Amino acid sequence: MTDDKDFALWLAKEKRALADAGYQETAASFDRIKGRLGAILPLSVTLTAASLAGAFSQREYSIVCAFMALGFGITGSLCAAGLYSTTLISKNVSPDVVDTILSDVPERDETQATLWMAYTASYITAENTKIIGRDRRWLKAAWVSLSLTPIMSFLFSIVCGGWNSF
Repeated sequence: MTDDKDFALWLAKEKRALADAGYQETAASFDRIKGRLGAILPLSVTLTAASLAGAFSQREYSIVCAFMALGFGITGSLCAAGLYSTTLISKNVSPDVVDTILSDVPERDETQATLWMAYTASYITAENTKIIGRDRRWLKAAWVSLSLTPIMSFLFSIVCGGWNSF
């Protein structure tokens, strides 16, 4: 009997450790995505400003620069939306919340309490994974916008007749 209880307690602690590790991985992924969005934002702002300067120069390439300013502005907006949009749900809770979580535990022992805390951490990690998925979409959209802006600007300027002199 004791061996079964010892094993159940070990298993519950192991599940809790795995749930905590999953939460840490999710938090690290969130930080990496926010870091990448934060790196693209100043680049896109700088490129937008330079493109606007070219657009107002009244030269033959001003229409290309105007389209580039628009594209890089969109990239900056996507980055800002991704950076502003969300925060992670914390698994660090107050003692009152722990009491609430453990109020439905069928048996009041260490094994069941550890399991319930592990399940709570797993649930929070699953919710945070959804949040990260949304932020990842913002990041992908920003990268696509950043990479396609020069090509699309060139094509749009040709379509709009901005390069008639060539």
